[in-house]
Amino acid sequence: MWTIGQFICMVVLAGLSIADIRSRRIPVYILISVNLAVLGYQLLIEKGDVWLMAGGIGIGVLFLLVSMVTREGMGYGDSWIILILGIYLGIWKILEVLLAAFFFLLAAAVICLSVKKMSRKYKLPFIPFLAAGYLFSILTGGVIE
Repeated sequence: MWTIGQFICMVVLAGLSIADIRSRRIPVYILISVNLAVLGYQLLIEKGDVWLMAGGIGIGVLFLLVSMVTREGMGYGDSWIILILGIYLGIWKILEVLLAAFFFLLAAAVICLSVKKMSRKYKLPFIPFLAAGYLFSILTGGVIE
């Protein structure tokens, strides 16, 4: 059974996935709003383990640095969503979601390249794969509770 938090997170990820597919841009005001909402939820309502949340933030900051170093080879919006998920899920759960997301991304890239739908320079939007990774983790009963 899904919790309210999981449902809201999945709805937000689905909406952001649509925006990422359509425009390849996520408005900054949405990122800031969602970030503040998740931070407030974790600190005031959930009162989860601060160290797990700090680890999740560390993963998000690492991806933001990757975005900066690669000149948005991975977009800032994608990295910002990873940061937000890191705050919400904590270090171990965000790593689980990222593992599944990268697996789905790899499978999609192999399929698209093999049917010649895209070249090697084409960039796939990543947020839909994050949403798929999150959904997969929930449905398979991973560490996401």
